[in-house]
Amino acid sequence: MIDARPSRPVRLAKVATLLGFLTLVFSTYFIRSEVLALSDLRFSADEVKASYDRQRAEETFPQRQAEYAAAVNQHELQTAHYEEMLGLYRTDYDAYVKRLEDKYRPPSPPRAPSPPTPPEVTEKLAAINASFRTRKAAYFSNARTLNWVACGAALALVGGLVTLMLNEEGPTRWHYLAALVVSFVFLIGPAFHSILSGVIGGMHGPRV
Repeated sequence: MIDARPSRPVRLAKVATLLGFLTLVFSTYFIRSEVLALSDLRFSADEVKASYDRQRAEETFPQRQAEYAAAVNQHELQTAHYEEMLGLYRTDYDAYVKRLEDKYRPPSPPRAPSPPTPPEVTEKLAAINASFRTRKAAYFSNARTLNWVACGAALALVGGLVTLMLNEEGPTRWHYLAALVVSFVFLIGPAFHSILSGVIGGMHGPRV
């Protein structure tokens, strides 16, 4: 009676392939989680700034109304000056040239000074900035170990698939070849992980 069970090398190759695949998938999602965590820190800083901006908008609404009224007056002065100059240009060109030589311009309204940022806001932004830099440094420290783990998983995955291709016959071996190609493109190849690591490396902490 012929034993239909797969041989020991085939069974080991399937186990190695499965473990390598799962490890590579885990490493991929680990990098994604770090990207999301760092993005969350950056957006939390934006949330602090947005909250402060909303508070400032509510507090300075009367001031902005007064500034708008001053801007309307300034526009009226400029319009009156324009109409006067246009009339001189059409009726008395010499007087128009004299006014140009005088370099008269309607006075501009004063600009409101920018208020200093409250210390509690800068403290929150500084804490977020420190957390961001610490998390970013920890990622690259852990990524060195993760890279070797992913290397071992990639070797197990490739070795397992190649062993299965050499030991299996029929159309099944082409399935393993397709799995090998897909694994190289999405898991083993350096492009995807390098892009994510490059994204993390290019991210900067929020400005305080």
